[in-house]
Amino acid sequence: MRSKDVFDANRNISNRFMLCQVVAASTRRLQIGSRHYSEVISQSLRLIAEGEQEKAGQAGSGDGLLPEEFPKAA
Repeated sequence: MRSKDVFDANRNISNRFMLCQVVAASTRRLQIGSRHYSEVISQSLRLIAEGEQEKAGQAGSGDGLLPEEFPKAA
């Protein structure tokens, strides 16, 4: 159930806006072929919940996707 995945992922990234940013970027990078976006979003949330942000972020590119690497607001 996705609400459980969101809750679990929120333990690793407590800022909800940042969690949305990480999930969106991870989903874009994990999207391969004709898989449904809902499946890819759930996979992204599970990876984040397991503490594997690096794996979620590097699925389709060489750069990482750790929250610390996002630009800070001025």
